[in-house]
This record gives sequence, structure tokens and C-alpha cells, in this order.
Amino acid sequence: MNEGNLHFRAGDIVEVRSEAEILATLAGDGTLDGLPFMPEMQKFCRKKFRVFKRADKICVEEDWYIGIKRMRNAVLLEEVRCDGEDHDGCQRMCLIFWKEAWLKPLLRGQNADPPMNLVSRPVRTTLGPIDTSKTYFCQSTSIRHATEFMSGWDIRQYVRDLISKSLTPMELLKVLFFALYNKVARRAGIPEFGAIMGKEGKTPVISLNLQPGEIVEVKNESEIAATLDRRGRNRGLTISHEMLRHCGRRFRVLRRVDRMILETTGRMREIQGTVLLQGTACSGLCVRGCARNSHPMWREAWLKRVDIQAVLIPTALSPEL
Repeated sequence: MNEGNLHFRAGDIVEVRSEAEILATLAGDGTLDGLPFMPEMQKFCRKKFRVFKRADKICVEEDWYIGIKRMRNAVLLEEVRCDGEDHDGCQRMCLIFWKEAWLKPLLRGQNADPPMNLVSRPVRTTLGPIDTSKTYFCQSTSIRHATEFMSGWDIRQYVRDLISKSLTPMELLKVLFFALYNKVARRAGIPEFGAIMGKEGKTPVISLNLQPGEIVEVKNESEIAATLDRRGRNRGLTISHEMLRHCGRRFRVLRRVDRMILETTGRMREIQGTVLLQGTACSGLCVRGCARNSHPMWREAWLKRVDIQAVLIPTALSPEL
């Protein structure tokens, strides 16, 4: 399929083709342009969804940094995420990439199907012990092979963002500001925009045993800084500017994260004291408008449990609740 044949834009309603149609587009390794069609995607076949954004520009985890790369002829659908069911229960809840060849456009006036609740639906997989020697194959681990280098100075990426409605003009201005600020900051050897650093050597492990549905409040910056090392990390996990803008606000716990596949190695890793929060998915504005909309990992050390009675007071509610 040549680029531009469909060129879906944000807001378009599409239908996922049948499994047979999709399998006919794949190479012998089960991929199209390096991107695999995963078993977790079969449940979405023949269902209708709204396009969230084009996947023209996404962040990719490299060995020691996060780079922005280009993916061609692919989109992301609203809240169509991987449940990890066929990958030993990986709990990252990545937004799934869809090649345009796997989708077909629908006429105006047709509605998307109701979103699936991937957290509460029964999962077939019985989670066993983590095998740290096993290497997994999924979209996340294949993303480096399904993308290509894209210069930060290539103005065409920002034009595409506007044409595809992935970014509004105001959002684009923010993207350009963050990109310029952070580039100067890196050259000057100072923290990037909004980053906070701690003073700890060995950072604390705090467990609240939070469960899905509970209400939490994000601690303030000084409280969070007290849990970070000099690189701004808690046990290797960074808290970003995207996350710090939620300080003082309340959210529901979406799910616990006890295991996840690392994008760089393809190995499963055990995680402790970490959750996902509903309504905090990354906007991508501070990373050149990345479209991945990933759920950030929240250490329980950065949160405090809220008495359920408190959220009954209207003034205490966050918009996400």
C-alpha cells in the first residue's frame, strides 16, 4: 500500500478488517513493514473505532535514551490497548499500532463501538513466575525495526501533525517550545523543562498495596523530590514533567503493574510498588508531539491514598474523576 492511499486523520471512524484479510498482508515473520499483528489484536477484528492520532511520530526507547522516530502508514485507535494476555500478562497497556492496510474507512454518520474495559474483563492467562531468560516478540519490542530516523529539524513532521489533526495549533506551539528549551538545556548541562532532582543515593521502596478503583492524590513536588536520586529517579524510574503537572490532583487507580516487557531487551521484568492512574496518559507535548499516549508508571511513593468519603465533596474532585 502506498503512503497516502487512505491517510486516516484523527476523528475518522474505521473498521478493523477480518483476521484473514490482515493475515494476507503479513510477511513470513508475521509483520507488515516490521510491525507485528499480535494475538491480542484478534479480538478487535470487525469492530469499529475512532482514530486517535496518526502514528507518524512516536518515541522509541533506545539503550540509553528515548528517541523520536517515524512510522509510516499507521494510526492509533482511541483506547485500543494491549492487555498482554498472550505475552504472559505484561501490564504496560500499550496503545496498539494499526497499519492502514488493516483498516477500512466507514461512511460519515457511522458510530464507533463502545470501548472494551481491558482491566476488568476476564483474562485467560494464568500468571506464573517470571522467566527472565525469555525474550518476547510484540509491537513494543519490534518498534525500532518498524520506524525510521527523523530529524528534529524536519519541519514536515509538524505540518503533518496539523493536517492529520494530531495536534492543534496551540499544542504545536507548546511542542516547539519544549523541544527548543530541552535542546538548549541538554547542551547547557541543566535539567530539562520541569524536571526535578533528588538528593538520595538509594531511593526508598514504599508500598501502599493500591488496588484498581481506589482514589489517590499525587504528592507535591517537594514530597516527590524526597524520593528521588540525583538523576531524578526512584529505583530507576523517572518522573516526567507530564506527570508533575498532576501534583495535588486526585485520580483513580487503573491497575497495578507487577510485570512488564522491557522495550529495549524484550525481557519481562518484575515491578514493585507501581500503578497506572486513570486520566494521566502522556500527551506527548514535551516529546515533540509523540502519539503513543502511554500510561506513565507511578511509584506508590509519589502517591497518597484518599479516604473515599473525601471525594464525595464536589470541590475535592479532579476532572478525571
